[in-house]
Amino acid sequence: MACQRVRDIRERQKSGNIQIRVLRKWILKGKKEEVCYQFCDVHGDCIEVTADAKDIDYFNSMIQLQSCYRVSGYICVGPRSYMATVDHPASLIIGQKAKFNRIEANDIPTSYFNFATYDTLKTRIRNLSLLSDYIGRVEKNGLRPTTQERRYEKLFYEMKEQEIEITFWPDKLHLIGDDVVPGDVLAISSAKVTEYNGHIQLESTHLTTAVKNPDMPQAVEHVQRLRALPAMQDIARNEPTVTLLDLEIISQQKVQSSRNFTCEATITRINDNRAWYYVFCSKCSNKLYQEHDNGNIVFVCKDDENIVPNFRYCVNATITDATASAEAVFFNESIKTMLNINCEDMVTKYGQLTSPNKVPEILESITNTPRMLHLTLKNDGQIAVNDVTNLAESSDVQSTGTASRTSTITPFTPIPVPNISKQQLLQTPDARTEKRQRRA
Repeated sequence: MACQRVRDIRERQKSGNIQIRVLRKWILKGKKEEVCYQFCDVHGDCIEVTADAKDIDYFNSMIQLQSCYRVSGYICVGPRSYMATVDHPASLIIGQKAKFNRIEANDIPTSYFNFATYDTLKTRIRNLSLLSDYIGRVEKNGLRPTTQERRYEKLFYEMKEQEIEITFWPDKLHLIGDDVVPGDVLAISSAKVTEYNGHIQLESTHLTTAVKNPDMPQAVEHVQRLRALPAMQDIARNEPTVTLLDLEIISQQKVQSSRNFTCEATITRINDNRAWYYVFCSKCSNKLYQEHDNGNIVFVCKDDENIVPNFRYCVNATITDATASAEAVFFNESIKTMLNINCEDMVTKYGQLTSPNKVPEILESITNTPRMLHLTLKNDGQIAVNDVTNLAESSDVQSTGTASRTSTITPFTPIPVPNISKQQLLQTPDARTEKRQRRA
């Protein structure tokens, strides 16, 4: 019996036979709880399928993820109107009259992406009827805390030299570990499109998936194209250059325009009233707490067991130029660029675990040197420094379009500390240190 192509299915059409692979499954919450599936045929076309949640046990016994079936007895209806994962003019409803006959079909794809172009994303801003798939090359990878919760941000490069930032919220942090580095290509599914001060952003949803350096057929051409693009640091940044006084005026006037700027300034003081790093859970991104265990310090999470503590810089400092001074927060990537040492090594090698407010000498060495600061002015007036460029490098970018990424900081001799594990780091601090740390 001939089978119908998934792409040709239309609303109110009589049920036929389709041969598909079940790619995804999730629960839809709302007035009526439903279980939802993604079916894909041999041509790589997908359609969404819903069933009443009261029948979930019935369908669980019949439908297995990544298995292939010949399906009939479905009903063709219109597409879902909220957070649909597939751009299709129809969707399917299945009940207990639907028939699923297991088949072997190695030629049906095991994943589905329908990558949107940059221009398409612009038409979907704040439109939650359809989620978006996107593919881009990672240029920056950093974890930044916000006033509400921590988020993981990636900066993508698109064919038209458009930069897109994607935010992975805590429930999706497990999708992108530290093994994702600049130069990797990342395929993202089911993200929502937002806009901030004229710039397109993507945000993860509960349906988002991510694949690093995808090799599925629909991604091969994109991967080749993206890897052929020049690195972002080889292209002059398109950020307005301002003074600190300009930033103060912009903040007071609540100007609703681009809030990413470049400013030549000097770090004149590191604030030792605040901790210069934070530690979060490798599984859920929650803040970790210290416990004493047989004279050692271990990090624990309130939700997860067998975790690995992740360390990130978050340095509060005073910056100064010829016009004014201001307080700024330097996030992980900016400090790593200046010091060529990651936060975990800084904490463990220089013995600062028990004194998170005490600024180590090597960190103090970033002061009193003018640099180009690439920063974001937040709506509350806070200045967040996301990256820095040495002035010599900045000059190279303007004159030749390329920049060296080496640091001018002379490495210090580390303070010796015992060998430690990821969770068990240092000996128990004295009472004074404990009290100071609790205040932090």
